[in-house]
Amino acid sequence: MKKILLILVFLVSSIGIAQEKDNYKKAVASFQNHFNNGDVTSIFNMFDDNFKQVLTLEKAKAYFKDEVSMDALGKIKTIEYKDTVRTGNNYTITFEKGVYNAYFFLGTDNKFEFIQLNSAKK
Repeated sequence: MKKILLILVFLVSSIGIAQEKDNYKKAVASFQNHFNNGDVTSIFNMFDDNFKQVLTLEKAKAYFKDEVSMDALGKIKTIEYKDTVRTGNNYTITFEKGVYNAYFFLGTDNKFEFIQLNSAKK
């Protein structure tokens, strides 16, 4: 009986650890909205001050146009939470014309400290 109880406690705690936090849900939903509106400036405004120094507005516009191919991918259809790594979250983003893996890291002020988008390998 003790073993069963111990296993149940472990399973419940594991499930709790692997859940997306509300602040990430809100930030990712806002990112999706801005992305679908083609509004890179609003995405940039979601960055914390340190990230803004590394990825300036001009660099952010170039990144989403050239690296992510924002126009070619179309709108984001879904963003699916995968797991949490180093206190940031991994997602699978399904666009109208492609699938990407994403890593979002939020700071204490719920601003993005880091974003990484990579084409999903098939």
